[in-house]
Amino acid sequence: MAEKTGHTIKLIYDFPTQKATEVFEDGIGWVRVTCNRFRSFNGPRRILNWDNDNNPDHKDYNGPVYMFETNHIYKGKNEGYIYPQDYIRKSRPRPGENY
Repeated sequence: MAEKTGHTIKLIYDFPTQKATEVFEDGIGWVRVTCNRFRSFNGPRRILNWDNDNNPDHKDYNGPVYMFETNHIYKGKNEGYIYPQDYIRKSRPRPGENY
């Protein structure tokens, strides 16, 4: 039996995942996204709540920004989705190697 590789950590969600999550993208406006993308967006974010009279109520979210599919908190100033491959230097294969 083979060992499991990749995505073996449990991601941290600092917000209620059962609610609708939205991010503000320039030129488009508010876009509903998955929780995984919501936690990795560096920019305006909000969560949709419903009050007792069944009216929508958007609350701004100012929690931490994580690199996509990791638990590493991003502290830079770039806006948009934060991917780890943009910030982690990868080694290059030696001549004759492929990976």
